[in-house]
Amino acid sequence: MADLLNVPLEVLLQITSYLTTPEYGYLRRTCKQLEALLFGAFSREFFSKRQFALIEFSIQALVDIAKSRLGPSLTHLIIHIEHPFSPFSYPTRPPASREMAVRDNRYRAESINHMEFINTGLDVEMLSDAVKHLPNLETIGIRDFYSRNRTRDDTVWHSYGCPTFLKQTKDPLVLPYSSSSSGRDRGPEYTGHIFLTLLRAIGIAKVSGQSSKVTRFEVLLHHSSLPDQAFKIPNRFQAEVSLAMSNLEAIFLDGLSESALDFVVNDIVDTAGTIMGSGYFLSRFLAKLPALQHLRLNFQKYGVPSTERFLLWLANARSDTAHATASPTGSHPSKQLKCKHDTQVNLWARLCDKMAAADLQLHKLELSHLTQTSGDQDERRGTVSFNGSKNAQVKTWRGSAFSQSVKDITDKMDSRWDEERSDVDYDDSMDDDDDDDDDDNE
Repeated sequence: MADLLNVPLEVLLQITSYLTTPEYGYLRRTCKQLEALLFGAFSREFFSKRQFALIEFSIQALVDIAKSRLGPSLTHLIIHIEHPFSPFSYPTRPPASREMAVRDNRYRAESINHMEFINTGLDVEMLSDAVKHLPNLETIGIRDFYSRNRTRDDTVWHSYGCPTFLKQTKDPLVLPYSSSSSGRDRGPEYTGHIFLTLLRAIGIAKVSGQSSKVTRFEVLLHHSSLPDQAFKIPNRFQAEVSLAMSNLEAIFLDGLSESALDFVVNDIVDTAGTIMGSGYFLSRFLAKLPALQHLRLNFQKYGVPSTERFLLWLANARSDTAHATASPTGSHPSKQLKCKHDTQVNLWARLCDKMAAADLQLHKLELSHLTQTSGDQDERRGTVSFNGSKNAQVKTWRGSAFSQSVKDITDKMDSRWDEERSDVDYDDSMDDDDDDDDDDNE
């Protein structure tokens, strides 16, 4: 052990990078001097960014971590939206064994505890307690997926405590996939509940005197949705939520979905008419972010007309929802601008670039009579032809280095869309390059 303590730290860290997580833990516990040497690297790897579920046992772990010497290491907190079955939908089945009965009872008990946890306000209380003790917390996020960027064990980062729960019960947690609560999962309103809970927790922590450094809020959803009603802040919570919002400089909102309860508003273009105000509460929410510098919205669950109306209406919509025709003020319709050298999305060029990045062993590629469609309800259609080809509709490539030839292929593509429709560049991912650098594991 004395020899190991004399090894330069950078060499020691290189050695430990080949260990599994359990092996790394065993090594750290061999002696206090070694643990002290490795603590900085250990805390950065496992505790600078951690993922939890809004379940009492997981949030209790967060509180314990926040109040320990690891608390200052945590700069990025993620709450996963997985949760137990609703207690009334958990399957009733005759236990085949005593062991199965124990597992079923454990799951049912946790399901009931979870219902109490989110309905009594205990979730807000515990989260605010944790945030108060995280002096360097900068980013809070909501997710419905596990990052695979865990190189040490070649696996995913899980929410703290959830793998153990699965081992104990043999039943998985669920996601609020459905458009409405099915009994099995809690529906998109649960995602909205987590959104409001986190904002309240940040605000309450500030009320208690904590100097919040949280400037970034990310909602990254691959499967679930965030309904417009999630942005309706109850009057009772306006003060504490406003405190949380006052410092937010960056906000990412993925999985936005339209509301079935849209308000009727005056049309910003046709001032004599009225339209449905899609994204009404979202616009009210964004208007209350005084420090906002970076905004990313993903409207993949909006129709194209609703998205366009929202973007037109966003800046000036009134907050008076009691008025039947709440309307924008102080704004005039913008003249349509035609860009002589506008850049249009080419879906086929994107596909070729992704094929090249995948390092496929291609020897021949033939593209002919290419068409492309972009949009949801209001489809945009286009075609792709090839400049410099005898047949402009056909391009054939043969060779052994596709990745080196792809630029020549895509540069010759001529992408054209229906003239009467403006082109939209649809991006199906909200993640930054470092967004999958997920937090913690068990």
